Amino acid sequence: MDHIAVIGLGLMGAPIVTLLLRAGYCVTGYDIVEKQATALVPLGMASAKSPRDAAAGAGLILLSLPNWDAVREVVEGPEGILKGARPGQIVIDTGTSPPRETAAMAAIMAEKGIDWMDVPISGSSAQAREGNMVFMAGGKREAFEKIKPVLDRIGKKTVYAGKNGDGAMLKLVVNHILYLNEAAAIEGFVLGMKAGLDSEIMFDAIVSGAASSDLIAARGKEMLAGRFEPKGPVGVAVKDMGLILDRARQLGVMLPLGGLYQQFLLEARYRGWDREDATAVMRIYEQLAGISRKD
Repeated sequence: MDHIAVIGLGLMGAPIVTLLLRAGYCVTGYDIVEKQATALVPLGMASAKSPRDAAAGAGLILLSLPNWDAVREVVEGPEGILKGARPGQIVIDTGTSPPRETAAMAAIMAEKGIDWMDVPISGSSAQAREGNMVFMAGGKREAFEKIKPVLDRIGKKTVYAGKNGDGAMLKLVVNHILYLNEAAAIEGFVLGMKAGLDSEIMFDAIVSGAASSDLIAARGKEMLAGRFEPKGPVGVAVKDMGLILDRARQLGVMLPLGGLYQQFLLEARYRGWDREDATAVMRIYEQLAGISRKD
């Protein structure tokens, strides 16, 4: 576990690399966008030319990728990690991935003597920079015991969810609650704004009382000020909510509030806001309420 490969150096991958380097690990990184890797080299990260190259000497391979298609390409593609993988390695997927597909990937990797674990993260990119992340692991218990000391050094909590796919499923549950929390915060804020309440007083009362949440504490002031710098972008929220509703359909579970909020996220996408924070949905609510912000 002393040598770790990180593949995907975006909003989450870059702070993870930084934390691993600070913790004293030897880190090799790769990203399809070359400048993402170049920016981390001065901190001590070695830059690889491909996923296969990054994983070659690593005991632990950490994936931080935007979607399942990217995961499959990095693992099974022409220059994927399977081309140079060796028995005994552990691969952890920290993205939000479909539970059934990640469980199937574990079976493929097991044939090569490699432990695959779904280890999604609860926490935004801002929280990642602070090491304020919760890791939710699905896979073999023995593999979990090997990776836990590493994850404990860069996050605040590491949870063993169960078999392969259970970590991914737990992340869908967490995200579903997060998005509905987000929707509730947006609706409450817009109601207060329309009534002419002072935004600072409203924020202080909410964050100090029973309606508070990590989301409101972390993003509430920015939301009320109309700033939506990406911590959890609209494009990611659209993808995640799609996974949530698809899995709910497979399980025969109704999620009516989630289905409704998905429509607001899709409208944000249609307006070209994919790279803004998902809380940008608040702009739609403001327009529907007839609220105009002063620049």
